[in-house]
Amino acid sequence: MTDKTSENLSVAVYSLLFIVLYGSGFIGAKLGFPYAKPLVFLVWRFMITTLLLLIISIFVKAKWPRNLKETLHITVSGLFLVCLFSIGTWVSMDMGVPPAISALIIALQPIIVAIGSFLVFRKKVRKKQWLGLVIGLAGVALVVGKQTSFSTQYLLGIVMSFLGLIGLAVGNLYQKKFCTSMNIFTGGVIQSFASGVVCYLLARQFGPMTVQWTGQFVFSLFWMCIIVSLGAISFLYILLKKGESHKVASLFYLVPIVTAIISYFAFNTTLGTVQLFGMMATAAGVALVNIDVKKIIALINSLVRRKSIPHKNISV
Repeated sequence: MTDKTSENLSVAVYSLLFIVLYGSGFIGAKLGFPYAKPLVFLVWRFMITTLLLLIISIFVKAKWPRNLKETLHITVSGLFLVCLFSIGTWVSMDMGVPPAISALIIALQPIIVAIGSFLVFRKKVRKKQWLGLVIGLAGVALVVGKQTSFSTQYLLGIVMSFLGLIGLAVGNLYQKKFCTSMNIFTGGVIQSFASGVVCYLLARQFGPMTVQWTGQFVFSLFWMCIIVSLGAISFLYILLKKGESHKVASLFYLVPIVTAIISYFAFNTTLGTVQLFGMMATAAGVALVNIDVKKIIALINSLVRRKSIPHKNISV
């Protein structure tokens, strides 16, 4: 195995691990909802994550923002990227939206970012990306539209998932524009702390901040703080160091599939044929936005040509 092949394999493994951990977060959150309201759960998650990231930042001597302006930009990006995204998806699932469907809506993020890049950075959006947007939205419509009954709570839950999607997309664009020098660990400290403060202020407005400290809730909190927050952020950091962060976006369409599989084993949640078809359509739409078909065809042709070259017989 050549060094290049080994490097490509490691990037693929890190990318898949990131997606699996990211997708498992939808399940991990739902496990804790019977014992704490979403906002209260988020307060504890962000508080613990802030402390853990602070310890890591001190240990690795990570670089902190140079001035107040950089700190404010990181805070604003975190309020969208971390806070609004988390509130939207967690409240959505608490309102009855299945984790796989919430993840499917969030999986549209690369498409929204591509369109947002056109509006904010004037980055050209190709025809296949517009087509991917249409196919992706159609897939979501198929999955959501298959619901047999639409209560007001369920519809509000769908809206909250889209609110989480907007937070993720806007935060992504804002961070790309204003936080290019942000360290992923110290930036995580600032963003988690700011998100925790906002969630605390909101949670205080919606009743007592009680928690039932059951084994399942502790496991759920551990999973979200250690496995998802620290695990996923570590793999993302490795990919960024390797200059392969775009691989994560290319694999983003796997998130709802991973979530659906984990949800089946965790909650015995199943999707119908039409919903599965809609999920595949959304995956195809997101893939169409991110995957460079020409490069894939060129790679296949290169492999075919390499195999077709006859080997010379060497006689001694």
